[in-house]
Amino acid sequence: MSKYGEIRNDFYDDEEQKVYIDAWFTEDDNEEGIVIAKVNYKTKEIEYLDNDARTDDYAQEIINETLSEIDNGDYENC
Repeated sequence: MSKYGEIRNDFYDDEEQKVYIDAWFTEDDNEEGIVIAKVNYKTKEIEYLDNDARTDDYAQEIINETLSEIDNGDYENC
């Protein structure tokens, strides 16, 4: 079971060349999310900002999805 209620990978920073892995703990629309990891879309290096994301199944699923999207060229124009 994940400690995160929702995780998204829909923001990337052109300056950092990284996809942000954002997480929320609840489904409350007023809750502010946190960045739990960043994936460099040029090198695919992962920077963990929340250590729990290293072993959390849900976080790893989204990170692996992000790596696959990078391989598929989804961030080609970045």
